[in-house]
Amino acid sequence: MLSSLIIALSMYSAIPMPQVEWKEDNMRWSLGFLPVVGIICTAFVGGWSALALYLGASPFFFAAVAVLLPIVIAGGFHMDGFLDAADGIFSRRDRETRLKIMKDPHCGPFAVLCCGGLLLCEAGAWCQLLQKPALLPLGCLLYIVSRSFTVIAGSRLPYTPTSTLGVLFADRAAKGVRILGIVEAAAALALLLGAGFLFGGMAGLIIAAVTGLAAVLFFLWYRHLVIGQFGGVTGDLLGFYVELSQGVLLLILAVCSLFLE
Repeated sequence: MLSSLIIALSMYSAIPMPQVEWKEDNMRWSLGFLPVVGIICTAFVGGWSALALYLGASPFFFAAVAVLLPIVIAGGFHMDGFLDAADGIFSRRDRETRLKIMKDPHCGPFAVLCCGGLLLCEAGAWCQLLQKPALLPLGCLLYIVSRSFTVIAGSRLPYTPTSTLGVLFADRAAKGVRILGIVEAAAALALLLGAGFLFGGMAGLIIAAVTGLAAVLFFLWYRHLVIGQFGGVTGDLLGFYVELSQGVLLLILAVCSLFLE
């Protein structure tokens, strides 16, 4: 279990970890430890939020750091998958061509446009949330929510024949990871609801519930997308889910904050 945790942190983050041998026994639970990276992101962004409020940082400066921190912590791993997937999805080509485009190491125009749009929306959402500090903890928790649902996607959805990294982990994953993903997602949503009520009262609870429902609906949309367009998931498509779900849920949370007095 400890080796699986080390492998997960080594792969899904830029946090320095001791070297362990990547073998089947060590990798059985590695996918299930993905939310641990989300917890680390939550801690760092949460700490930065508290510091920014205390120091009276400008909304744009706060938002810029809040957007970049998770990307730096993850070592750009999920963003790389998001960029590759964006080029494949928006190419509007047949399935085989889309998969080939995702394997191309070059960055296409759709990747640049989607990256810019995603980061801009996230920055705008954080600027808005700084005006409603009671909802900042909910925004920080979204890093755990997105990665918990990614465990479900990576352990329960089929993989494409071209997926190397995904199949590498899926073939070695313990069967319990399929159950663990659901438990982690349920726990993340419960934590979101609890934080909403604790920091925002009934209004915060309602906003947290709306955001949690959006997380479930977004996952179902993602499942339909990847199976319909690609026949399954790949490592890039899982990274695409992590980044896009964070951005979409953060934007929904920011829109909901407009109705919070």
